[in-house]
Amino acid sequence: MIRLSTVLALYLANLPFADRPFVVLLTLPMLLVVLAGLFRIRSRQFQIGDVFWFCIFLYFVISPLQRIHGDQIGGATAITAYAYQPEEFATAMLVALLFCLPFLFVSMEAVAAKPSDIQPHVPLPALVLTNIAAFALFVVSEGGVERLLSSRLEQDPAQAFVGSMFFLGLQSITAVMVALRFRTSARLSALMPLLFVIGLLAVSRNPFNAPRFVLLAVWGPVILGLAGGKVSAASFYAACLLALTIVFPVLNITTRSGVDGLADVADISVVGNFFDIPSIDVFDTAVHAVRFMSWNDQVWGAKSVAILLFFVPRAVWPGKPVVGGLDIGNELFAAGMYGTPNLSFFVGYDLYMDFGLVGVALGGVVAAMVLRWAVKAEWGMFGGLRLSHFVLASSLPILLRGPVGAVLPLFVCQAFVVLVSSLPLRWRVPEAGSGLKGDSP
Repeated sequence: MIRLSTVLALYLANLPFADRPFVVLLTLPMLLVVLAGLFRIRSRQFQIGDVFWFCIFLYFVISPLQRIHGDQIGGATAITAYAYQPEEFATAMLVALLFCLPFLFVSMEAVAAKPSDIQPHVPLPALVLTNIAAFALFVVSEGGVERLLSSRLEQDPAQAFVGSMFFLGLQSITAVMVALRFRTSARLSALMPLLFVIGLLAVSRNPFNAPRFVLLAVWGPVILGLAGGKVSAASFYAACLLALTIVFPVLNITTRSGVDGLADVADISVVGNFFDIPSIDVFDTAVHAVRFMSWNDQVWGAKSVAILLFFVPRAVWPGKPVVGGLDIGNELFAAGMYGTPNLSFFVGYDLYMDFGLVGVALGGVVAAMVLRWAVKAEWGMFGGLRLSHFVLASSLPILLRGPVGAVLPLFVCQAFVVLVSSLPLRWRVPEAGSGLKGDSP
């Protein structure tokens, strides 16, 4: 009940402030879909489905409820705003609904590992040495320690190496493996390696040099690993509300301005953030994508190609298509609505720009099948826990927020390291529990 009650309480608290009945009707279908998705989760423990459906709820129910004012959509920081027609708002919501509906038929609860499940044994010294090497290579690939420790506004993107996400992925996953080794070991000797790799990871990605969602993708698996994947649903939703009203607004300042940004933290309004959650502009860009396609032709797969071939450098393929988020971001940036063209963009609207509503419906089915495979995959077992689930759960918020083609590299690199690490030196586990356990109440 905690899932449904949290979502309904947040919705009802914001409902009186809706601009007009149209906005309520606009968000109601997606609210029902989210409630149906959460109702299917029976475990008392936090599950991948909690992340998926709560993000959809924030992006396509709460955000439009809070940000639509008259015929415009956007927060208080917008300098200018387009005036949209009701049918453009409705079409944007229809795209999200068509994409999300197939996920109602996907079980997003972890299943207990079977006795036949196998897991690798990687010696602790090898993990620590690999972690050190990955850290060193990441520092070099990022242009040195000075650039790495500077705030995002001070970092020169040209100094970063395209392969840096692989080194970061390798460092983060080996850090999680050390954490799992510490959790399953009764020896105090495992504590020092854990503190060491966590210290290195804190240098690589910390609140003063990394985006919020990257911090979640890197540190989320470590936290879940130390907790053994057993985080109650109540704790998860309490943490979400805390993150939305306090943690993420603080990180929004510190990750851009560094330590100097701490002086502005006192200006954060917790109550104000509850009723106007900052930096959730997914539906904003969605509505403009509908407007954009009203005067542009479908691109017949160009956006999907840009997503699937994200790993191909533009230096090698100068004519490689750009993801839809850049088209929309550049327009809104040029109009003065945002201070950067790097905006959120849900993958369903890439499909809409490619093939229209039919492409969205089919793409949603394919994406749901991929997620089903990822949840049920029998690889990525470490210490009796599914590390692959920890990585997926921690990366889902940014993958759903998008633009997915721009945020895939770290997730893919982490998943690749987990997959490769689960191949050698296997032995059978007589009885193992699963991460993000699916025990029923």
